[in-house]
Amino acid sequence: MMSFLSASGVKMASYYHYPPIGAADFGPDIPVYTHGFPEDWVATYRSENMLDLDPMPKVAARRTAPFRWSEIDTLTTLSPAERTYMRRARAAGFGDGLAVPVFGPKGRNGYFAIGFGKDGVLPDRQGTSDIHWACQAVHLRYCELILKALPDTVSLSEREAQILGYVVRGLSNQMIAAKLNISANTVDTYVRRCFEKLDVHDRVTAGLRGLALGLVA
Repeated sequence: MMSFLSASGVKMASYYHYPPIGAADFGPDIPVYTHGFPEDWVATYRSENMLDLDPMPKVAARRTAPFRWSEIDTLTTLSPAERTYMRRARAAGFGDGLAVPVFGPKGRNGYFAIGFGKDGVLPDRQGTSDIHWACQAVHLRYCELILKALPDTVSLSEREAQILGYVVRGLSNQMIAAKLNISANTVDTYVRRCFEKLDVHDRVTAGLRGLALGLVA
């Protein structure tokens, strides 16, 4: 990936991977991988938890196409803390770059920060599109490797998956029973089985984990 980006004039890049809520690797620390950024900046970014202040990933998550770092002020209203972060980032002399959103299976999305250096020239529309597709391809490959490395997925029976789907849609046990023409006690049994298999203790978490694991249509 970096060989391809270097040939496109890229001097630095970072990749953010967002495990979906409920996934086995979901947690408060978002994995961030960097290349080419100064080590002192990367250390400060992590130690000061700048991910919470950096507006680029948040705006990228709401978009489908890349945008220039220099456009951030026109795309959103920055908070005082975000403006302070952007002043620090610009003072670091990274120049302009691209914010690239990427999307993956089961809600596994991500973000690439692609920098061209202080005197770098950003690509034209076709070049930007090529970088976008490369980032998307790398993200999908990373997702594939991550999913292989995670614990074996949970397996639900057809009926359990059906009932979990109704739980996600907010139906009570009584409502599910009426819809499926079975007793509420039977529904309760199926819901408890889902809890056990998903290793959760409440309906909301069960629904979130079921969605993250692709068990709910």
